[in-house]
Amino acid sequence: MVHLSVRRVAPGWKRAAALAVVILAGVCAGSVARAQATTPPDEVKPEAKQDRGQPVRPPISVGDDVIDQSQAIKPEFTLSIAVAGEPDATGNYRVDAAGNISMRYAGVIAPISLKDKTPLLAQDAVAAYLKTYIKNPVVKIGILEVPRQSVFIGGSVKNPGVIYINTDTTLLDVITRAEYTEASDLSQVMIVRKDLTNPIYVNFERFIRSRRGEKVDDSQNPLLHDKDRIWVTSLHVPGAIGTISIFGEVVHPIAAVPLRTTAPMTVREAINLAGGALPTADRKRVSIRRAGVDRQLIIDLDRAETGDLINNIELKADDTIYVEKLETNAYVNLNGGFVKPGKLVYDKKMTLTQAIAEAGGMAPYARDKEGTIIRHPDNDPGHTRTISFSYPDILKGKAQDIELMPGDAVNVGLGSAPRPRPGIFDVLGAVGSLGYLFRF
Repeated sequence: MVHLSVRRVAPGWKRAAALAVVILAGVCAGSVARAQATTPPDEVKPEAKQDRGQPVRPPISVGDDVIDQSQAIKPEFTLSIAVAGEPDATGNYRVDAAGNISMRYAGVIAPISLKDKTPLLAQDAVAAYLKTYIKNPVVKIGILEVPRQSVFIGGSVKNPGVIYINTDTTLLDVITRAEYTEASDLSQVMIVRKDLTNPIYVNFERFIRSRRGEKVDDSQNPLLHDKDRIWVTSLHVPGAIGTISIFGEVVHPIAAVPLRTTAPMTVREAINLAGGALPTADRKRVSIRRAGVDRQLIIDLDRAETGDLINNIELKADDTIYVEKLETNAYVNLNGGFVKPGKLVYDKKMTLTQAIAEAGGMAPYARDKEGTIIRHPDNDPGHTRTISFSYPDILKGKAQDIELMPGDAVNVGLGSAPRPRPGIFDVLGAVGSLGYLFRF
């Protein structure tokens, strides 16, 4: 029951304002009561504080992966977020490259930074955002999926390819799973690591075949890192050994990769061994220089990676692979308010809307009505043109789509989230303030 004390009989409009206060207070009290009545019994009460001093919860198992629920949240994690009594905000969220999730509530999509926060701290961050709309939000967050670490192994093994690893996976684990053969030369296993300039060479033979009474050399069985590239050479067989080289726009150029004596090596496998192609690589023009052949072989790396036999050719001894670099004007730059900003290869004619679609669309709160295209005709800075556009107008047919040119830079600014509309508690507070001003 709501009680209202009035000292004097107010004029008509003042009595109406006082009555409005009574009605709003009653509605508010009823809403709070209903919300408390519908709160699931297994949820933590809003007023209950979480004890940060409790022991860390043990990891839980999701499928074949064991996920530590106390670890810090990183990009590419998938989170399960439950908000008591709020199905719109409840669901699975993927953490983007910047460490944010995009949460939609009350018709507004807003980024919430969860990077490097544990799930417990992330719950506080999400609750702090939802307090704009909900009184005492109750949030539960769990980690559903984490990016899986992997290595690539090739060469003289039965099962070359990608193998998933964890933080304590050693070379022994991977070579065993890939199954080495009698033709494998384990005395010079090569490991190419993304943060090292030179490859690591390991005498794995010394580790697995230590003599009796001799201490096992654990240094020859190192822990592996995410994205390591492992190559097992073949034993020397007369007339069956040669090398290839990989240069150009790859992560780790290699001067001499031994060819195995078993299954032939392909272009796709060789470029993977070199760490893959760089973003600046011209994937449509990968050249192979072959002894005794006057003309270079030109292949399409994208088609080779799909297994196309015309492009994913078998390599021969003394082949040299060279991954060409994109010309300066062979791509379009997408800067600012895009889901996936960066370089977009210009290998065919494209329009502005096609390029934006390739970039994953506009980011939340992008200033898509104030976009610009910077163009340098003939690569002459003195002839620079600025073309303005409104993306919503193009989508609505009010403006014509724009054909892009190689070397164009498309710029869209990033705005901030709009201020949320006031809720019932804000209205009630404002009416109460007015009542205080007109007291007599």
